[in-house]
Amino acid sequence: MLTACKSHKKTAGYPDIQPSTYTIEALAVSNNLFAVDLFKQMQSKSENLIFSPYSIGTVLAMIYSGSGGKTAMEMREVLYFPEQERLDPVESIMRESLLVTDTMKGTDFRLANAIWAQEDFSFLPAYLARVENYYDAPLTLLDFMETANREKSRKKINHWVEKKTNNRIRDLIQPGILDASTRLVLTNAIYFNGGWMFPFDIAATSPSLFHISHQESIKTDFMHQTRSYPYYEDEEIQATSIPYRDNRMSLMVILPRSFEGWRMISQVINLERINLVISEMETREVQLALPKFRSELQINLRHELTSMGMGTAFSRDADLSGMTGEKNLYVNEVIHKAFIEVNEKGTEAAAATAGIIGLKSSLREDPVRFNADHPFIFFLLDRQTGCIIFSGRLVKPS
Repeated sequence: MLTACKSHKKTAGYPDIQPSTYTIEALAVSNNLFAVDLFKQMQSKSENLIFSPYSIGTVLAMIYSGSGGKTAMEMREVLYFPEQERLDPVESIMRESLLVTDTMKGTDFRLANAIWAQEDFSFLPAYLARVENYYDAPLTLLDFMETANREKSRKKINHWVEKKTNNRIRDLIQPGILDASTRLVLTNAIYFNGGWMFPFDIAATSPSLFHISHQESIKTDFMHQTRSYPYYEDEEIQATSIPYRDNRMSLMVILPRSFEGWRMISQVINLERINLVISEMETREVQLALPKFRSELQINLRHELTSMGMGTAFSRDADLSGMTGEKNLYVNEVIHKAFIEVNEKGTEAAAATAGIIGLKSSLREDPVRFNADHPFIFFLLDRQTGCIIFSGRLVKPS
């Protein structure tokens, strides 16, 4: 996670030239830079935030694979991607690397991609083959044009998402999202259920106040544990990393010193700061108090992605000619839904993303106290590649 590369957009602290060999470590950096940028765009949407930058990035990568011209250039800038021919093989390697986690004791980790195309519509065989080969996204032909069949198609895609996320993500595509101009839907589903390396004792869980602000507090259940964890602190924040049983994934919690500090941290957080926190962590005895919580969010990312600089993909000027050989398609919607629950046993998290493509014209010391009794930011990380799988913010436990 401490390595970095970037060629298209100046980013402080990162080289301006991508290496000739694009690696999964480089892809993790691309993902994480995008994650932080998107976090800042989304922060005003909801107090509690939860999303999977990896899920969103995977769907956008499949779209990027069929883009050209200004559309490709903007997506490359926003997503910190290299050229398509360098990205696609590494996406495949990253997916296979992450799926190894599913074989580890105490962890259920699933990734799935799929493409759903309008029957009798002409897509380039090369594009469909590339997406299936590199993203393991099988093709299913559906009918979006006839009203009754469109509803059946919507339910079929949603059922696939539900199945792949252990029924945690339901109704990803709401009624009315698909229309007669829909020609392609690209989906990603991700599911994680990991037990803590050191489970919390349920008997030690007790209610206490969570301070939403200086004026507002609510009573919620806090889990308690004292043991050695990676730990970091400075004048503004405390941070700790709580490992799961596979010892590959971990939950990093960044806790501002002040009750209102989350507002500032949410605005100024960047990947350099996150990497600094990780690199400076030392193993300390930590007296940890962490609230149990559950959070869910659904969002249409069209506005956020446009604001970040890839508006052409959503316009009539979109170039998705790599999909059909013509400039007759555009990105209609990018819908994302995510869920997380943290309790004494571990963490369950799920997310799904759908890209809707439409036809144009339609050391042994005293324990340090880590009392997460006020809003904080969290990241579910793959420690091997450094990739941020889920990102979020807890302002009001539920």
